[in-house]
Amino acid sequence: MTYIDFDGVILDTDELLFEEWRKLPNRDILPEREKIKYIQKANWEHILYNSDIINDSIYYLKQMNPKTTFILTKVHSLTNEASAKIKWLREQGVQQNALIVPYDLNKNLVGIAKGNILVDDCIKNLRDWEKNGGYPILFDIDDDGYDSWGKPNINEYQKVMSLKDIRKRK
Repeated sequence: MTYIDFDGVILDTDELLFEEWRKLPNRDILPEREKIKYIQKANWEHILYNSDIINDSIYYLKQMNPKTTFILTKVHSLTNEASAKIKWLREQGVQQNALIVPYDLNKNLVGIAKGNILVDDCIKNLRDWEKNGGYPILFDIDDDGYDSWGKPNINEYQKVMSLKDIRKRK
């Protein structure tokens, strides 16, 4: 089975999500819980409908078998973020099940890592997936060897720049 991350793989949500956050002069010294509250209160419908689809990801998701491919996304709010993501995916015609991961849990606690693929733009998620017997693939949109948070791919995880490359593996 293949699990595909949402933010940073399917849709580029970071730009709009953190637009106001970046304007806060003291954001670097705020506790993590303040950032979590900010994300929970974000207007996810606005973010999703105004963010860029990454490298035709929706087109390629529609080409993948929904019985063997899942969306695995961390969320900070079930009633705001999770609901908006599921509605958006369905409106795009995506048939894959969306598996919701609370932000404080590892993805392997919701998805089944052992023997399965995770495509993610976060090295931390890939490292945990691999530790639990899964096959990590770094979504490296810039093909620069770094994840979306600037962490280097020191484990040299296999990488892709498009879901087209995952579809070809099937």
